[in-house]
Amino acid sequence: MNGNFLMKRGFKGEKIIVIPGEILKIFISNDLSKNLYLTDVGYFPKARNHYRRRPNGCSQYILIYCIEGYGTIKVNKNQYKLTPNSFFIIEAEKPHYYYAREKDPWSIYWVHFSGEFSELLYKKFLTLNSGNQVSLPFESNRISEFEYIIDLLNKGLSKEIFEYACMLLYQIIGSFIYFSLRSTDKFSSMNDDLVNAIKAYLKENITEKITISKITEEFNKSNSTVFSIFKQKTGYSIIHYFNLLKIQYACELISFTSMPIKEISYKLNFQDPLYFSRLFKKYMGISPSEYRKTL
Repeated sequence: MNGNFLMKRGFKGEKIIVIPGEILKIFISNDLSKNLYLTDVGYFPKARNHYRRRPNGCSQYILIYCIEGYGTIKVNKNQYKLTPNSFFIIEAEKPHYYYAREKDPWSIYWVHFSGEFSELLYKKFLTLNSGNQVSLPFESNRISEFEYIIDLLNKGLSKEIFEYACMLLYQIIGSFIYFSLRSTDKFSSMNDDLVNAIKAYLKENITEKITISKITEEFNKSNSTVFSIFKQKTGYSIIHYFNLLKIQYACELISFTSMPIKEISYKLNFQDPLYFSRLFKKYMGISPSEYRKTL
């Protein structure tokens, strides 16, 4: 099936792709597309008077990416302000409305998406970004990715093109939800350097007893700064991460030496072997002695 699905323009320079419903039904029966697929995608430049109200919500999730200007999104009783280089994901089936500011209206890229994985991606957005509007460093790649998928679909719609667009959709949504992993701004780079330095310090002192206070003294940072940056970048608290390193090292000692479990416990600065065994089981699912029997 081929055809141009660009809708009639409402804003100068506007681009919209809408996948016809009957074609969509056929395409999403495909195993390669059913987990995540788009239904609409587009670009509204300087969208003055742009307003959309859905009292019953939308059956798809909606990602809105503001590249310039300003706008407002309201979902239930919560209001979110979009500014240049910010985005938000509207939950499916939730009543909402959104509109561009009268003075300096937003320019936005947007996509409606659904599928069996869409709820999981939305939950990851809530987990990583607290469900709020998110400001992120400017990256031209994000705009290029939107433009590419719009151009791809506008050239013609076949099953293979739709499948490819769905695969690209993972990249687009992922680039927003996991934006901190590919951020290149100076502040983020500084935080990455700090986290990497802390990781190296923990590995070098694997047999020691480390506290947050020791780390803050070593790196001349406040407790709250060190804790929040490390947690944001790794998903773990520093102590949790350090214990994980210790247990990984314990696995090496159990596997490649004949050291008694109690001696391994002391070597890793666990003065209570019973506590060490409980911690090992928490991470590995079995006790140290049971682990040794599996080798």
